[in-house]
Amino acid sequence: MTERIAIIDLGSNSARLIVMHVYEKGAYNLVYNQKESVRLSEGMNATLHLQPEAIGRALSTLKIFAHMCQLFQVDKIIGVATAAVRNAKNGDQFIALAERETGILLDVISGELEAELGFIGAMNTIDLTDGLLFDLGGGSTELTLVKNRQIKQSISLPFGAVTLTERFGLQDKVNDAKIAELQAFIQAQLASLPWLKRIFAPLVGIGGTARNIAKIDQRLKNYPFAKVHNYRLGPLSFDQILELIDKTSLAQRRKLPGLSSERADIIIAGVNIVKGLLDITQAPQLVISGCGVREGLFLQYYQAKYQQPPIMKNILEHSTHNVLLAHEGDPNHAYHIAALAETLFDGWQDHLALRSGDKKLLKVAALLHDIGITINYYDHPRHSSYLIENARLFGLTHREQILAAVIAGWHNGTSAKYYRNRIYSEFLDEGDWHIARKLAMLLAIAECLDVTQMGLVKTVQALIKTKAAVLKLYLSEPAPIERQALQKCDKWIKKDLGLALEIEECFI
Repeated sequence: MTERIAIIDLGSNSARLIVMHVYEKGAYNLVYNQKESVRLSEGMNATLHLQPEAIGRALSTLKIFAHMCQLFQVDKIIGVATAAVRNAKNGDQFIALAERETGILLDVISGELEAELGFIGAMNTIDLTDGLLFDLGGGSTELTLVKNRQIKQSISLPFGAVTLTERFGLQDKVNDAKIAELQAFIQAQLASLPWLKRIFAPLVGIGGTARNIAKIDQRLKNYPFAKVHNYRLGPLSFDQILELIDKTSLAQRRKLPGLSSERADIIIAGVNIVKGLLDITQAPQLVISGCGVREGLFLQYYQAKYQQPPIMKNILEHSTHNVLLAHEGDPNHAYHIAALAETLFDGWQDHLALRSGDKKLLKVAALLHDIGITINYYDHPRHSSYLIENARLFGLTHREQILAAVIAGWHNGTSAKYYRNRIYSEFLDEGDWHIARKLAMLLAIAECLDVTQMGLVKTVQALIKTKAAVLKLYLSEPAPIERQALQKCDKWIKKDLGLALEIEECFI
């Protein structure tokens, strides 16, 4: 039976709702996402009270969320409120009012727990060993120092994009003196934390400011992939965005490609906080995480449900397995194909001039090569390719995910259609296409070795002789259909290996 989980995150600037389905076999999938700007912390600076207008906006949004939860027939609502409510003197009254009017009970979480949830969300979706996570919200900024995928230091700073915008009057065009005053304040706050200084590790951004930085950079560079999670940019690219934003008026920022018009009035504060973090940490790279507190809340619940630790050992293996199950793939066949393909890779890697890192792309493509059948069996390799391209796969760069999609799409033979696809053609160079072709050949051979899906070929040994590419099949019984299927790969093997195919059999 499918379990339906709603996650609500009521922040200082935005309120978010996601609905996740957890299926009978344990796979999970995001089925709904809604974001509304509530500006709950607006006007709080002077009195530390949530203002009536802000409360009204938040309640209206929560009523909509409650309606959506009923519509999706959710079984459980996990709701949290962050900085605005926890810092407000009337926060408890607001929580009681929200429950009375909407039926939604929100848990007011501490800054430390907010940072931990962001850590869980990001670390389970970005391949990171060391770095500094920042979750830049409207009323607070959570910082988490990560070493060997564990929290070493964590703090919640009592300022964010909304609060600094109000404090320094940054809504419209700002002069150099005001920017200098803002930066001096941020630098002073960060300088009090010695563990931030010169860590020389990636800076990972969570929240709307970070996502908008990515979108602006993508538009400036005409980036072909509409995905911000795990998008990366260097300090020079960031400085170009900072200069562009700091020198523009509110009206100009609202027209800036990639920048949400709802965030145009608070973005100056946001990007200058990021600038302060880049400067003090000397981070070589800014990495954008599209996953944070909401995903952390869900994964904390999900991992506990299956008695697993909150931080996964291998996020690529986990997410690939999840995609396989979510598309109702046959795990036995998929993992057998993957094992055969990896063995072929090991045997012929040197002759094909493949890199060690290519092996994980082959495994992902092998595990997911048949998921396109859920769309239509006919032309399912192309459907599989599309699904892989758009899947929530974690632990791959954007380029690697595109390569995995091409490999799976070619497992029944190469197709010129992929060269004409704008995303593929702009991401991949000639060397990438050659790698994709070779890995697709290995996947095609592996598929032939289990074409009946009976597991007759238990394993295979791939060898290179002087004049032949040898496949030594270890069989439980004769496999004539598998042998016949292999003949279809003969021309492909001759072209990429420059050798004729030779088959040997060994019964076990």
